Amino acid sequence: MSELFMEATPVADGASIRQGDIFIFSDSLAAADIWQRAGVIVTADCDIANDKHSGILSYVPILSLREYLAWRVLPRIADRRRKRLLQDLLDLIGRIEGDVGLKPGISARAVEVFATVENGLDDLCGYLGGVTPKDWSVLTVMINDVSALGRVLESSAYDEQFGALVSTYKPTKKKSAADILLNEIRDQLKNLPGDVFFISSLSREHAEGFVAYLRLIRETSLQRLSTSYYDKDGRGVVAHRISRLRAPYVYRLTQQMADVFASIGLPEEYEEARDSIFESYLAPRPTWEKA
Repeated sequence: MSELFMEATPVADGASIRQGDIFIFSDSLAAADIWQRAGVIVTADCDIANDKHSGILSYVPILSLREYLAWRVLPRIADRRRKRLLQDLLDLIGRIEGDVGLKPGISARAVEVFATVENGLDDLCGYLGGVTPKDWSVLTVMINDVSALGRVLESSAYDEQFGALVSTYKPTKKKSAADILLNEIRDQLKNLPGDVFFISSLSREHAEGFVAYLRLIRETSLQRLSTSYYDKDGRGVVAHRISRLRAPYVYRLTQQMADVFASIGLPEEYEEARDSIFESYLAPRPTWEKA
């Protein structure tokens, strides 16, 4: 990728720390925690220049695109599909109950247990009694899909999640199951939530796509960040700078971060109390009350 199209630019070795500087953590920290792979400094330049930060820098963590998908996107897709599937399974079982003369009433929780425990399908069919081969086949597919979606929620590895999730999609004449899932993932990426900021590359060596997670603000010591390649493995150093966000990207990132925390929701009780007081005091008081 040409530097002209990179949000980040190289920084002169040894140059002073600034807002928008991107750093990567040591391999040992990165291996232990996805939130310590990389980060971008959000402490204001004026605070850094006037030493108002007392040696403590704020940053937001950066995840690779696949880490973000594995953490947030694929589990949400799987969770929505699993909830719909469990409801469809509940409806199907209710219909079979009626077909075999049982009183409908199996709970959603019981269906979930049947769909997730070992030998659950056998136990379910034992409860239902006579199940037609067609219904048996449908139940088998649905329970296998519930199990696969559960594996997506339990895993944190993108490839494992993708493989389990795609197994629950049915191909069409024009698209494979993988293509259908990829289109759904693309739709999610085209409409990123306000608390993430996409960065196509951090440097020439880190160009696989990244997101900065703006809702999680962390701190680190200035002394623990190396601004020089020659000191990147120095004593006490846990991370070293590799680039700096260009304008306007750095300004947009900090603006977007401010928007995340400026939008604060209030509880329903507060809204109800406010409306009640409005109703009580806005209407004119009867003349006899004024006396």
